[in-house]
Amino acid sequence: MRAARADRLLDLILLLGLLLRCAYAFSLPTVSEFTGGGGDSGWFLANGYGFFSGQTHGWVNGISFYNGTLPTPPLYVMFAGLVQLTFPEHETIIVMRLLQCLAGAATIWLTARLALVMTNDKRVMLLAAGLLALHPAMVMEPANIATETLYIFFVALGLWLYMETFVAAHMQGQSHRPTTRWALVLAALALGLATLTRAVSALFPLALALHMILLGRRRLLGDWRRACLLFLLAYGALVSTWTVHNLVLWDRLVIVSDQLLGALWRGAEANDGSPQQNDALLLAGVDLPENKDCEVDCKYQHPAGLYLQKIGEIVGGDPAGFVGRRAAELAYAIFQPHGTTELGGTSVWGAARQWLQEDRTLGGLLDILRVEGFVSKLLVWAFHDIALVFGALGMWRWRDSWPIALPLAGFALYTIAAHLVLLAEPRYLFPIEFALLVFASAVIAQLLDRRSRGEGRA
Repeated sequence: MRAARADRLLDLILLLGLLLRCAYAFSLPTVSEFTGGGGDSGWFLANGYGFFSGQTHGWVNGISFYNGTLPTPPLYVMFAGLVQLTFPEHETIIVMRLLQCLAGAATIWLTARLALVMTNDKRVMLLAAGLLALHPAMVMEPANIATETLYIFFVALGLWLYMETFVAAHMQGQSHRPTTRWALVLAALALGLATLTRAVSALFPLALALHMILLGRRRLLGDWRRACLLFLLAYGALVSTWTVHNLVLWDRLVIVSDQLLGALWRGAEANDGSPQQNDALLLAGVDLPENKDCEVDCKYQHPAGLYLQKIGEIVGGDPAGFVGRRAAELAYAIFQPHGTTELGGTSVWGAARQWLQEDRTLGGLLDILRVEGFVSKLLVWAFHDIALVFGALGMWRWRDSWPIALPLAGFALYTIAAHLVLLAEPRYLFPIEFALLVFASAVIAQLLDRRSRGEGRA
Protein backbone atom coordinates (compact mmCIF):
# COMPACT_ATOMS: atom_id res chain seq x y z
CA MET A 1 0.00 0.00 0.00
CA ARG A 2 1.38 3.40 -0.94
CA ALA A 3 2.45 5.53 2.01
CA ALA A 4 0.48 8.61 0.95
CA ARG A 5 -2.74 6.62 0.53
CA ALA A 6 -2.24 4.89 3.88
CA ASP A 7 -1.68 8.21 5.61
CA ARG A 8 -4.88 9.65 4.09
CA LEU A 9 -6.83 6.59 5.25
CA LEU A 10 -5.36 6.95 8.73
CA ASP A 11 -6.47 10.60 8.82
CA LEU A 12 -10.01 9.52 7.90
CA ILE A 13 -9.99 6.84 10.59
CA LEU A 14 -8.85 9.37 13.19
CA LEU A 15 -11.59 11.78 12.14
CA LEU A 16 -14.20 9.02 12.29
CA GLY A 17 -12.99 7.92 15.72
CA LEU A 18 -13.16 11.47 17.05
CA LEU A 19 -16.65 12.09 15.61
CA LEU A 20 -18.03 8.84 17.06
CA ARG A 21 -16.66 9.66 20.49
CA CYS A 22 -17.97 13.23 20.44
CA ALA A 23 -21.37 12.15 19.13
CA TYR A 24 -21.82 9.69 21.99
CA ALA A 25 -20.35 11.94 24.69
CA PHE A 26 -22.43 15.00 23.80
CA SER A 27 -25.66 12.99 23.72
CA LEU A 28 -25.51 12.34 27.48
CA PRO A 29 -26.69 14.46 30.43
CA THR A 30 -24.12 16.73 32.04
CA VAL A 31 -25.03 18.29 35.39
CA SER A 32 -26.16 14.95 36.86
CA GLU A 33 -22.49 13.89 36.85
CA PHE A 34 -21.90 16.15 39.85
CA THR A 35 -24.02 13.95 42.10
CA GLY A 36 -22.28 10.76 41.03
CA GLY A 37 -25.08 8.89 39.34
CA GLY A 38 -23.98 5.68 41.01
CA GLY A 39 -20.37 6.01 39.79
CA ASP A 40 -17.19 7.84 40.73
CA SER A 41 -17.86 11.00 38.72
CA GLY A 42 -19.33 12.97 41.61
CA TRP A 43 -16.39 12.02 43.84
CA PHE A 44 -13.80 13.16 41.29
CA LEU A 45 -15.62 16.43 40.66
CA ALA A 46 -16.12 17.17 44.37
CA ASN A 47 -12.50 16.41 45.22
CA GLY A 48 -11.30 18.33 42.18
CA TYR A 49 -13.19 21.39 43.35
CA GLY A 50 -11.93 20.86 46.88
CA PHE A 51 -8.32 20.45 45.79
CA PHE A 52 -8.19 24.07 44.56
CA SER A 53 -10.69 25.51 47.03
CA GLY A 54 -8.14 26.52 49.66
CA GLN A 55 -10.13 24.55 52.25
CA THR A 56 -8.84 21.51 54.13
CA HIS A 57 -12.18 19.75 54.01
CA GLY A 58 -15.79 20.36 53.08
CA TRP A 59 -18.77 19.22 51.07
CA VAL A 60 -19.73 19.68 47.40
CA ASN A 61 -23.17 18.58 46.22
CA GLY A 62 -23.47 16.36 49.29
CA ILE A 63 -20.09 14.65 48.64
CA SER A 64 -17.25 15.16 51.10
CA PHE A 65 -13.65 16.04 50.28
CA TYR A 66 -10.66 16.01 52.62
CA ASN A 67 -7.42 17.18 51.04
CA GLY A 68 -5.31 15.76 53.84
CA THR A 69 -6.32 12.17 53.05
CA LEU A 70 -6.85 12.11 49.28
CA PRO A 71 -6.61 8.34 48.62
CA THR A 72 -6.02 8.33 44.86
CA PRO A 73 -3.17 9.67 42.74
CA PRO A 74 -3.90 13.35 42.10
CA LEU A 75 -3.80 13.91 38.34
CA TYR A 76 -7.43 13.23 37.42
CA VAL A 77 -8.64 15.08 40.52
CA MET A 78 -6.52 18.07 39.46
CA PHE A 79 -7.85 17.82 35.90
CA ALA A 80 -11.43 17.93 37.18
CA GLY A 81 -10.62 20.81 39.49
CA LEU A 82 -8.82 22.95 36.90
CA VAL A 83 -11.74 22.75 34.47
CA GLN A 84 -14.16 23.72 37.26
CA LEU A 85 -12.06 26.80 38.03
CA THR A 86 -12.85 28.11 34.55
CA PHE A 87 -16.32 26.87 33.63
CA PRO A 88 -19.75 26.43 35.28
CA GLU A 89 -21.14 22.95 35.86
CA HIS A 90 -22.71 22.19 32.46
CA GLU A 91 -19.71 23.52 30.53
CA THR A 92 -17.29 21.70 32.85
CA ILE A 93 -18.64 18.32 31.77
CA ILE A 94 -18.70 19.37 28.11
CA VAL A 95 -15.05 20.51 28.22
CA MET A 96 -13.87 17.44 30.13
CA ARG A 97 -15.60 15.11 27.69
CA LEU A 98 -14.26 17.02 24.69
CA LEU A 99 -10.68 16.82 26.00
CA GLN A 100 -11.14 13.12 26.70
CA CYS A 101 -12.49 12.58 23.18
CA LEU A 102 -9.36 14.26 21.82
CA ALA A 103 -7.22 12.03 24.05
CA GLY A 104 -9.14 9.02 22.74
CA ALA A 105 -8.48 10.06 19.14
CA ALA A 106 -4.79 10.61 19.95
CA THR A 107 -4.68 7.08 21.38
CA ILE A 108 -5.90 5.78 18.01
CA TRP A 109 -2.92 7.47 16.32
CA LEU A 110 -0.49 6.17 18.94
CA THR A 111 -1.86 2.65 18.56
CA ALA A 112 -1.43 2.89 14.79
CA ARG A 113 2.20 3.97 15.22
CA LEU A 114 2.84 1.14 17.68
CA ALA A 115 1.44 -1.33 15.15
CA LEU A 116 3.64 0.13 12.42
CA VAL A 117 6.84 0.07 14.44
CA MET A 118 6.18 -3.52 15.49
CA THR A 119 5.35 -4.91 12.03
CA ASN A 120 6.52 -2.28 9.50
CA ASP A 121 3.24 -2.95 7.68
CA LYS A 122 0.87 -0.10 6.79
CA ARG A 123 -2.06 -2.51 6.57
CA VAL A 124 -1.57 -3.55 10.19
CA MET A 125 -1.32 0.12 11.14
CA LEU A 126 -4.67 0.87 9.50
CA LEU A 127 -6.34 -2.25 10.88
CA ALA A 128 -5.25 -1.46 14.45
CA ALA A 129 -6.43 2.14 14.08
CA GLY A 130 -9.76 1.02 12.60
CA LEU A 131 -10.44 -1.54 15.33
CA LEU A 132 -9.69 0.99 18.06
CA ALA A 133 -11.71 3.74 16.36
CA LEU A 134 -14.80 1.53 16.06
CA HIS A 135 -14.43 -0.37 19.36
CA PRO A 136 -17.76 0.40 21.13
CA ALA A 137 -16.28 0.48 24.63
CA MET A 138 -13.50 2.81 23.47
CA VAL A 139 -16.10 5.04 21.80
CA MET A 140 -18.16 5.27 25.01
CA GLU A 141 -15.33 5.63 27.53
CA PRO A 142 -14.42 9.33 26.97
CA ALA A 143 -17.95 10.28 28.06
CA ASN A 144 -17.23 8.91 31.55
CA ILE A 145 -15.83 11.20 34.22
CA ALA A 146 -13.28 8.57 35.17
CA THR A 147 -9.56 7.93 34.85
CA GLU A 148 -9.50 5.28 32.10
CA THR A 149 -9.27 7.53 29.01
CA LEU A 150 -6.38 9.68 30.24
CA TYR A 151 -4.59 6.68 31.75
CA ILE A 152 -4.71 4.77 28.45
CA PHE A 153 -3.52 7.85 26.55
CA PHE A 154 -0.50 8.40 28.82
CA VAL A 155 0.47 4.71 28.74
CA ALA A 156 0.18 4.58 24.93
CA LEU A 157 2.20 7.80 24.65
CA GLY A 158 4.93 6.47 26.92
CA LEU A 159 5.13 3.15 25.06
CA TRP A 160 5.26 4.88 21.67
CA LEU A 161 8.07 7.21 22.79
CA TYR A 162 9.96 4.27 24.22
CA MET A 163 9.42 1.79 21.36
CA GLU A 164 9.63 3.96 18.26
CA THR A 165 11.78 6.91 19.17
CA PHE A 166 14.18 5.09 21.51
CA VAL A 167 14.36 1.30 21.04
CA ALA A 168 13.61 1.11 17.30
CA ALA A 169 15.93 4.04 16.59
CA HIS A 170 18.82 2.29 18.35
CA MET A 171 18.14 -1.07 16.75
CA GLN A 172 18.06 0.47 13.26
CA GLY A 173 21.29 2.35 13.86
CA GLN A 174 19.56 5.65 13.11
CA SER A 175 19.68 7.17 16.58
CA HIS A 176 21.28 10.45 17.54
CA ARG A 177 22.15 10.52 21.21
CA PRO A 178 20.46 13.82 22.20
CA THR A 179 17.25 12.84 20.37
CA THR A 180 16.94 9.37 21.87
CA ARG A 181 17.84 10.57 25.34
CA TRP A 182 15.07 13.14 25.20
CA ALA A 183 12.70 10.48 23.90
CA LEU A 184 13.60 8.28 26.85
CA VAL A 185 13.02 11.12 29.32
CA LEU A 186 9.69 12.00 27.72
CA ALA A 187 8.64 8.32 27.81
CA ALA A 188 9.44 8.22 31.52
CA LEU A 189 7.45 11.42 32.13
CA ALA A 190 4.45 10.10 30.15
CA LEU A 191 4.46 6.91 32.21
CA GLY A 192 4.83 9.01 35.34
CA LEU A 193 1.67 10.90 34.38
CA ALA A 194 -0.05 7.54 33.86
CA THR A 195 0.94 6.46 37.37
CA LEU A 196 -0.27 9.76 38.81
CA THR A 197 -3.59 8.99 37.11
CA ARG A 198 -3.89 5.35 38.23
CA ALA A 199 -1.47 3.79 40.70
CA VAL A 200 -1.50 0.28 39.23
CA SER A 201 1.25 1.15 36.72
CA ALA A 202 3.67 2.24 39.45
CA LEU A 203 6.12 -0.66 38.93
CA PHE A 204 5.78 -1.00 35.14
CA PRO A 205 8.82 1.23 34.44
CA LEU A 206 10.92 -1.36 36.27
CA ALA A 207 9.79 -3.88 33.64
CA LEU A 208 10.97 -1.50 30.91
CA ALA A 209 14.28 -1.07 32.73
CA LEU A 210 14.64 -4.87 32.66
CA HIS A 211 13.91 -4.74 28.93
CA MET A 212 16.77 -2.25 28.47
CA ILE A 213 19.07 -4.56 30.43
CA LEU A 214 18.15 -7.48 28.15
CA LEU A 215 18.78 -5.34 25.06
CA GLY A 216 22.13 -4.25 26.47
CA ARG A 217 23.20 -7.82 27.22
CA ARG A 218 22.32 -8.79 23.61
CA ARG A 219 24.36 -5.79 22.40
CA LEU A 220 21.24 -4.25 20.85
CA LEU A 221 21.43 -1.14 23.00
CA GLY A 222 24.61 0.75 23.71
CA ASP A 223 25.24 2.37 27.10
CA TRP A 224 22.18 0.68 28.59
CA ARG A 225 23.27 1.40 32.16
CA ARG A 226 23.05 5.14 31.63
CA ALA A 227 19.75 4.72 29.77
CA CYS A 228 18.22 2.75 32.66
CA LEU A 229 19.41 5.28 35.20
CA LEU A 230 18.15 8.27 33.20
CA PHE A 231 14.77 6.63 32.60
CA LEU A 232 14.18 5.66 36.24
CA LEU A 233 15.42 9.01 37.58
CA ALA A 234 13.05 10.96 35.31
CA TYR A 235 10.14 8.69 36.24
CA GLY A 236 10.90 8.77 39.96
CA ALA A 237 11.35 12.55 39.99
CA LEU A 238 7.88 13.14 38.56
CA VAL A 239 6.05 10.54 40.65
CA SER A 240 7.76 11.68 43.86
CA THR A 241 6.20 15.15 43.56
CA TRP A 242 2.99 13.71 45.05
CA THR A 243 4.96 12.21 47.94
CA VAL A 244 6.68 15.55 48.60
CA HIS A 245 3.33 17.38 48.42
CA ASN A 246 1.82 15.17 51.11
CA LEU A 247 4.89 15.27 53.34
CA VAL A 248 5.17 19.05 53.24
CA LEU A 249 1.48 19.95 53.55
CA TRP A 250 0.05 17.05 55.55
CA ASP A 251 3.02 15.30 57.20
CA ARG A 252 1.80 12.11 55.52
CA LEU A 253 3.92 9.54 53.67
CA VAL A 254 2.20 8.48 50.43
CA ILE A 255 3.92 6.52 47.68
CA VAL A 256 1.62 7.18 44.68
CA SER A 257 -1.56 6.08 46.54
CA ASP A 258 -2.64 4.68 49.88
CA GLN A 259 -5.34 2.56 48.20
CA LEU A 260 -3.01 -0.30 47.26
CA LEU A 261 -3.33 -2.09 50.60
CA GLY A 262 -7.08 -1.56 50.42
CA ALA A 263 -7.12 -3.11 46.93
CA LEU A 264 -5.06 -6.05 48.24
CA TRP A 265 -7.53 -6.57 51.08
CA ARG A 266 -10.56 -6.34 48.80
CA GLY A 267 -8.92 -8.88 46.51
CA ALA A 268 -8.62 -11.28 49.45
CA GLU A 269 -12.02 -10.57 51.06
CA ALA A 270 -14.94 -12.62 49.71
CA ASN A 271 -17.69 -10.32 51.06
CA ASP A 272 -16.46 -6.85 50.07
CA GLY A 273 -18.98 -4.44 48.58
CA SER A 274 -19.96 -0.82 49.16
CA PRO A 275 -17.68 1.49 51.20
CA GLN A 276 -20.03 1.11 54.17
CA GLN A 277 -19.90 -2.70 53.95
CA ASN A 278 -16.12 -2.61 53.66
CA ASP A 279 -15.78 -0.37 56.71
CA ALA A 280 -17.97 -2.74 58.72
CA LEU A 281 -15.88 -5.75 57.64
CA LEU A 282 -12.60 -4.05 58.44
CA LEU A 283 -13.66 -2.73 61.83
CA ALA A 284 -15.39 -5.90 63.02
CA GLY A 285 -13.77 -6.82 66.32
CA VAL A 286 -11.26 -3.96 66.09
CA ASP A 287 -11.11 -1.13 68.63
CA LEU A 288 -9.72 1.95 66.90
CA PRO A 289 -9.27 5.36 68.56
CA GLU A 290 -11.61 8.01 67.23
CA ASN A 291 -10.01 10.44 64.78
CA LYS A 292 -11.04 13.75 66.25
CA ASP A 293 -9.32 15.76 63.52
CA CYS A 294 -11.60 14.38 60.82
CA GLU A 295 -14.89 16.22 60.55
CA VAL A 296 -16.03 14.49 57.34
CA ASP A 297 -16.25 10.98 55.91
CA CYS A 298 -13.00 9.23 56.88
CA LYS A 299 -13.52 5.79 55.38
CA TYR A 300 -10.11 5.88 53.64
CA GLN A 301 -8.13 6.53 56.84
CA HIS A 302 -7.79 2.97 58.12
CA PRO A 303 -4.25 2.19 59.35
CA ALA A 304 -2.03 0.12 57.05
CA GLY A 305 -1.54 -2.39 59.85
CA LEU A 306 -5.28 -3.09 59.93
CA TYR A 307 -5.30 -4.06 56.25
CA LEU A 308 -2.25 -6.28 56.71
CA GLN A 309 -3.84 -7.93 59.76
CA LYS A 310 -7.06 -8.69 57.88
CA ILE A 311 -5.20 -9.98 54.81
CA GLY A 312 -3.10 -12.26 57.01
CA GLU A 313 -6.21 -13.64 58.71
CA ILE A 314 -7.92 -14.38 55.39
CA VAL A 315 -4.92 -15.96 53.65
CA GLY A 316 -3.79 -17.87 56.73
CA GLY A 317 -7.27 -19.13 57.51
CA ASP A 318 -8.09 -20.45 54.03
CA PRO A 319 -5.16 -20.29 51.58
CA ALA A 320 -6.86 -22.56 49.02
CA GLY A 321 -10.01 -20.45 49.11
CA PHE A 322 -7.92 -17.28 48.66
CA VAL A 323 -6.18 -18.70 45.57
CA GLY A 324 -9.49 -19.86 44.12
CA ARG A 325 -11.13 -16.47 44.65
CA ARG A 326 -8.23 -14.63 43.03
CA ALA A 327 -8.22 -16.95 40.01
CA ALA A 328 -12.01 -16.73 39.56
CA GLU A 329 -12.13 -12.95 39.96
CA LEU A 330 -9.23 -12.39 37.56
CA ALA A 331 -10.75 -14.72 34.96
CA TYR A 332 -14.05 -12.84 35.15
CA ALA A 333 -12.27 -9.48 34.82
CA ILE A 334 -10.40 -10.70 31.73
CA PHE A 335 -13.24 -12.37 29.87
CA GLN A 336 -16.10 -10.00 30.77
CA PRO A 337 -15.82 -6.91 28.54
CA HIS A 338 -15.87 -3.46 30.05
CA GLY A 339 -18.53 -1.15 28.62
CA THR A 340 -21.66 -3.31 28.66
CA THR A 341 -22.96 -1.74 31.89
CA GLU A 342 -23.18 1.69 30.21
CA LEU A 343 -25.73 0.16 27.82
CA GLY A 344 -28.13 -0.69 30.65
CA GLY A 345 -30.59 -3.54 30.95
CA THR A 346 -29.95 -7.19 31.74
CA SER A 347 -26.50 -8.68 31.23
CA VAL A 348 -26.38 -10.72 28.00
CA TRP A 349 -23.91 -13.14 29.54
CA GLY A 350 -26.04 -13.46 32.68
CA ALA A 351 -29.15 -14.12 30.61
CA ALA A 352 -27.31 -16.70 28.48
CA ARG A 353 -25.94 -18.47 31.55
CA GLN A 354 -29.38 -18.56 33.13
CA TRP A 355 -30.81 -20.00 29.89
CA LEU A 356 -28.15 -22.74 29.82
CA GLN A 357 -28.69 -23.64 33.47
CA GLU A 358 -32.47 -23.34 33.80
CA ASP A 359 -34.35 -22.93 30.54
CA ARG A 360 -32.85 -24.29 27.30
CA THR A 361 -36.02 -23.61 25.34
CA LEU A 362 -36.37 -21.79 22.03
CA GLY A 363 -38.55 -19.15 23.70
CA GLY A 364 -35.90 -18.52 26.34
CA LEU A 365 -33.25 -18.16 23.64
CA LEU A 366 -35.40 -15.61 21.82
CA ASP A 367 -35.77 -13.68 25.09
CA ILE A 368 -31.98 -13.23 25.14
CA LEU A 369 -32.21 -11.56 21.73
CA ARG A 370 -34.74 -9.11 23.21
CA VAL A 371 -32.39 -7.99 26.01
CA GLU A 372 -32.10 -4.19 26.08
CA GLY A 373 -29.15 -3.06 23.95
CA PHE A 374 -28.50 -6.62 22.71
CA VAL A 375 -26.86 -5.59 19.40
CA SER A 376 -24.64 -2.97 21.06
CA LYS A 377 -23.60 -5.37 23.78
CA LEU A 378 -22.93 -8.05 21.17
CA LEU A 379 -20.59 -5.64 19.37
CA VAL A 380 -18.74 -4.90 22.62
CA TRP A 381 -18.33 -8.64 23.16
CA ALA A 382 -17.16 -9.15 19.56
CA PHE A 383 -14.42 -6.50 19.72
CA HIS A 384 -13.33 -7.69 23.17
CA ASP A 385 -13.09 -11.30 22.02
CA ILE A 386 -11.14 -10.30 18.90
CA ALA A 387 -8.67 -8.45 21.13
CA LEU A 388 -8.35 -11.36 23.57
CA VAL A 389 -8.12 -14.29 21.15
CA PHE A 390 -6.08 -12.75 18.35
CA GLY A 391 -4.11 -10.56 20.77
CA ALA A 392 -2.92 -13.60 22.74
CA LEU A 393 -2.09 -15.40 19.51
CA GLY A 394 -0.18 -12.36 18.28
CA MET A 395 1.90 -12.10 21.43
CA TRP A 396 2.88 -15.76 21.02
CA ARG A 397 3.68 -15.42 17.30
CA TRP A 398 5.75 -12.27 17.82
CA ARG A 399 7.77 -13.76 20.69
CA ASP A 400 10.86 -14.01 18.48
CA SER A 401 10.62 -10.26 17.86
CA TRP A 402 10.78 -9.59 21.59
CA PRO A 403 13.25 -6.65 21.35
CA ILE A 404 10.48 -4.47 19.89
CA ALA A 405 7.31 -6.38 20.87
CA LEU A 406 8.06 -7.10 24.53
CA PRO A 407 7.27 -3.65 25.98
CA LEU A 408 3.76 -3.68 24.50
CA ALA A 409 3.08 -7.30 25.47
CA GLY A 410 4.72 -6.62 28.82
CA PHE A 411 2.21 -3.89 29.66
CA ALA A 412 -0.69 -6.31 29.12
CA LEU A 413 0.99 -9.10 31.10
CA TYR A 414 2.08 -6.73 33.88
CA THR A 415 -1.48 -5.39 34.30
CA ILE A 416 -2.92 -8.91 34.45
CA ALA A 417 -0.26 -10.01 36.95
CA ALA A 418 -0.88 -6.96 39.16
CA HIS A 419 -4.57 -7.78 39.39
CA LEU A 420 -3.83 -11.36 40.29
CA VAL A 421 -3.30 -9.98 43.80
CA LEU A 422 -5.13 -6.64 43.60
CA LEU A 423 -8.89 -6.30 43.25
CA ALA A 424 -9.81 -7.21 39.65
CA GLU A 425 -12.77 -5.81 37.72
CA PRO A 426 -13.37 -5.60 33.95
CA ARG A 427 -12.68 -1.86 33.89
CA TYR A 428 -9.32 -2.40 35.63
CA LEU A 429 -8.23 -4.72 32.78
CA PHE A 430 -9.76 -2.50 30.07
CA PRO A 431 -6.56 -0.41 29.55
CA ILE A 432 -4.74 -3.40 28.01
CA GLU A 433 -7.25 -3.54 25.14
CA PHE A 434 -5.30 -1.17 22.87
CA ALA A 435 -2.14 -3.27 23.26
CA LEU A 436 -4.02 -6.49 22.50
CA LEU A 437 -5.54 -4.91 19.38
CA VAL A 438 -2.06 -4.19 18.00
CA PHE A 439 -1.14 -7.88 18.21
CA ALA A 440 -4.59 -8.91 16.98
CA SER A 441 -4.24 -6.70 13.91
CA ALA A 442 -0.85 -8.21 13.11
CA VAL A 443 -2.25 -11.75 13.27
CA ILE A 444 -5.35 -10.90 11.22
CA ALA A 445 -3.16 -9.37 8.50
CA GLN A 446 -1.03 -12.54 8.44
CA LEU A 447 -4.09 -14.76 8.17
CA LEU A 448 -5.48 -12.67 5.32
CA ASP A 449 -2.14 -12.96 3.52
CA ARG A 450 -2.13 -16.73 3.86
CA ARG A 451 -5.66 -17.00 2.62
CA SER A 452 -4.87 -14.78 -0.36
CA ARG A 453 -1.84 -16.88 -1.29
CA GLY A 454 -3.88 -20.06 -0.96
CA GLU A 455 -6.58 -18.74 -3.29
CA GLY A 456 -3.89 -17.73 -5.77
CA ARG A 457 -2.47 -21.26 -5.89
CA ALA A 458 -5.94 -22.74 -6.27
